[in-house]
Amino acid sequence: MVNPFQAFRTYAAPQREIPLDRILAQRDQTLQRLLQSYQAFVEEESQQLVWVVEQGALSRAYTTAVDMLKDIEFAVEDVEDMCIELDGTAAPLASLGAPSGLFIAAMCNQSQERDITLNLRSMTRRWPFLGYRLPRGRRLFLEGDVGDFVGALLEGGEVTVTGNAGNYAGIGMKEGHLHIGYSSGRHTGEGMRGGVLEIKGRITELGKVKDGTIYEGDQQVFPPHTTPISLKTPSSKRKIT
Repeated sequence: MVNPFQAFRTYAAPQREIPLDRILAQRDQTLQRLLQSYQAFVEEESQQLVWVVEQGALSRAYTTAVDMLKDIEFAVEDVEDMCIELDGTAAPLASLGAPSGLFIAAMCNQSQERDITLNLRSMTRRWPFLGYRLPRGRRLFLEGDVGDFVGALLEGGEVTVTGNAGNYAGIGMKEGHLHIGYSSGRHTGEGMRGGVLEIKGRITELGKVKDGTIYEGDQQVFPPHTTPISLKTPSSKRKIT
């Protein structure tokens, strides 16, 4: 009996590139570029013997991070992939929390998408400065607990934290909205100049707030509600008969 498929023994189907493979390869390339930029950024910042969290250092480091991201096209998924990579590495560079948090914040602010969600529940690191200088028109959703300085110098954006926040939540806020689903640490609202800060749970300690509105639960704690002093009714003089 003749094999009906004999003529096709040497047939080789043309190999097709699966779109998913191409997408994954592009994402891998993007992630590698982001990691290289991050490493160069942190190495530059770590040249200082002591990394001081002050306005000058923050502004300089943030500007450097933004400059390093200018030529890299990345999506929201790349931001979360970057967080996963940094969370899983034991490299000494990943332990520099402040610069690392600023780099992630710069990625959020430079992303083409206006709404970004980061799932932090399964991550061990709690980077500070997430939401740093988030501009008007952008929303950042942080699922889980966050570190110190969340929403620092907020510039009109909206940051939502589903869990707890560390110290200095909302420090230096200019405008915008910061929601904390549970509690916040010490110096909450320190130097706040505007905007709304909502803590659904308990505020460990309120900082030196300049302006804006802060809620603890449903109660407004800044500016504090003042009960008007009722005018005392002058006592009538006893009539002498």
